[in-house]
Amino acid sequence: MRKIKIYFTISVAWIIIVGYLVWANGILARGDKSFRWDEWIWFGLVPAIAPYIFVYIWRPEIIKNLFNRNKN
Repeated sequence: MRKIKIYFTISVAWIIIVGYLVWANGILARGDKSFRWDEWIWFGLVPAIAPYIFVYIWRPEIIKNLFNRNKN
């Protein structure tokens, strides 16, 4: 359970850091100063969620055991 918390913390930290960098890049841009959602999705959200999707595809028993362990 400790590893799972560490992985989730790393993923959330990655999403926040990339979000900050995208925001700062938008502020420092010469033209449009809006938040670039497409950059945040492709560089922040997708890399943070992709490992969990691959684990779910290749080892679904790990996910099932995680939910069964919480019920007991």
